[in-house]
Amino acid sequence: MAKACALSCYLLIFLAGCAGAPKPAALSPEAVRCDGVSDSVSKYVSTDALPFAHLVGSPRILPAPAALQPGDSIAMELVVRPDGVADTSSVQIIGASDAQFLRGAMLFAKESRFTPAQISGCNVVSRYDIVVRGRPISR
Repeated sequence: MAKACALSCYLLIFLAGCAGAPKPAALSPEAVRCDGVSDSVSKYVSTDALPFAHLVGSPRILPAPAALQPGDSIAMELVVRPDGVADTSSVQIIGASDAQFLRGAMLFAKESRFTPAQISGCNVVSRYDIVVRGRPISR
């Protein structure tokens, strides 16, 4: 009988503790719809087919590495989340091995803010591409 009473007391304390827990905020129907649109794009659209994002404000310049020959170029691609921040784990740099340029490119991705693409009025996962070209030969 004492065990049953103690068990009942523990159960009541547990339930009272759970009742005081904060309740999750209710999402608006629009937020739920936009979450679904964004989720569908991120699941079913490959990265190379994502719609394009736009850079916000004045772009930070990515200087070409000194070793980049005229006519050569470096391509940088990244994924932009619906909140306008780059997913730095998605950064791909093609045509560069210069460590200083790679650090600068990652800093560009980390510090830049973007306007993500919209589908049906909802921000969705999108992509941003940039090409850095070698300096022309001056005569």
